[in-house]
This record gives sequence, C-alpha cells and structure tokens, in this order.
Amino acid sequence: MAPQAGGDGLLRWLVGGLVGGAIVLGLLIGAYAVGYHRGHASARPAPAVTTTTGTTVTTAAPSGARLFSSEACSGCHSLDGSAGVGPTLKGLAGSRVVLADGTAVTADDAYLTRSITDPDAQIVKGFRAGVMSGAVASLGLNAKPQDVTALIAFLEAQR
Repeated sequence: MAPQAGGDGLLRWLVGGLVGGAIVLGLLIGAYAVGYHRGHASARPAPAVTTTTGTTVTTAAPSGARLFSSEACSGCHSLDGSAGVGPTLKGLAGSRVVLADGTAVTADDAYLTRSITDPDAQIVKGFRAGVMSGAVASLGLNAKPQDVTALIAFLEAQR
C-alpha cells in the first residue's frame, strides 16, 4: 500500500521547520557568543591587585593604540588628517580648536579628557553634537580614567 500524499507532505513540512528553526537558533547563539566575548574583551583589569600574601601586583596600563582600534574610534576619526564623521586626530593634542560656537580652545589634557568623557560639551566647528556621545555611551569612559589617560597619551603621539 502506498503512503498517503498528505501525511508525507506534513512530515516534510515538520522536518523542514525543525531544521530551519535549528539553523536560526544556531545563528542566534553564535551572534550572542560573539557579542558576549567582545564585551568581555573590552573589560579592563584593575590597575593593581593585592594578593592574599599582601603582595601588590600592578597590571600594565591599557594601550591607547589598542583602545583606539578596539573601541572603534577609527571608524569616525582619522590619524592621517583625512576627513571623517569626526574630526581628524592627527596633530590635535596641543593645537588650537575652533568650536561650533566660534570660540577657540587649546586641545590640552583637560580639553581632551572632557571631549572623550563628555563628547557633546564642546563640539568642533563643522561637526554635529550627539554623534560621538551616542557611539561611546556604552563604553563608560567616565568610570575608566586609566583608559582615558591612555587614549590621551596616544593622541599626543599623533602630532
């Protein structure tokens, strides 16, 4: 006796749905794993750890170049003077910067710190507020002074 066509079609439909669902679930799990590990890669160790024996071990400071590339700063800022979504960082440290309100300031450590931790406080002429603040909000740079210091040292080397 031949199998019924309706039952065979239903079985194929169920198996196809299960296989498709498994593929989608696998992709979702993979995307979660990549995001999870990327977030942990951004986590910074504490600058010093005291062991149970009382010995203090100092960890290496984060590299500004590594932070610049891992936090995707290069997606908006160039290091070679070329235009981008954000101002170029080549020669920024120590230079005069004209702001959107027409005032000029020196890009000293205080200005650079504020620009990194509160990007909308002083907008460079020709650029829009809200772009960098939206991009860096999740990084929590206000709570990572060691990272900010490393980024500033990196910027100072880009003269």
